[in-house]
Amino acid sequence: MNQTKNKMADNYKFSQDYELIPPQKQRSYPISTTEWTLIKKKISEVKDGANFWHTIGSILIGAAISTLITALINDFKTEKLLWTCWAAFFVTGISGSFAFYFGKEQRQTQNKSKEDVIDFMTIIEERFPNSLQASTPTTKQEIIINSAKYGAEGKFTDVTARISGFVEKNILEIKASNDLVDGQDPIVGKVKTLIIDYTINGENKNLSIMEGKTQKIE
Repeated sequence: MNQTKNKMADNYKFSQDYELIPPQKQRSYPISTTEWTLIKKKISEVKDGANFWHTIGSILIGAAISTLITALINDFKTEKLLWTCWAAFFVTGISGSFAFYFGKEQRQTQNKSKEDVIDFMTIIEERFPNSLQASTPTTKQEIIINSAKYGAEGKFTDVTARISGFVEKNILEIKASNDLVDGQDPIVGKVKTLIIDYTINGENKNLSIMEGKTQKIE
């Protein structure tokens, strides 16, 4: 019995060594779920800065290929001109490769940053499940993306997973741009089209969006 009392006394004494500090009051801004969804949409549509590096890389690689062909098939009058051509090939080729590498690294960093912000916003949403459920209409439309492709003249890239992800997040206004394919232009120099085949409440529909335009799936 005495041992139990001594143990309780020790525990009580131990707890007195700590001072509990109450959290300070903070100011907050009320925001509607519509505005919240718009913020998430804008974050997900942040432009990919890696496109610049990929464009530079494409130009340099193109120049390197042209220089290589010239060095292989042309009959140069002097050896100096030949070596100059080969030097231009190596410089443009290496520079183009570095540009592609920088673009890849920048894209990974930027995509990770966007995902971190959206993940944090999702965590905040989970704190208010009742309010989010209450704001969701009971007659919510069921949309299923059957297929989606982006391109032109028979050269298309499948973007079904990307568009389905937007729909799952209730992002229904879709912009046709190279961001859908992470900057990997399926056909350079051509105006592309986003073609979406989807089912809404059991009814099959098709939607075609020209590059640079925005339309709503409805």
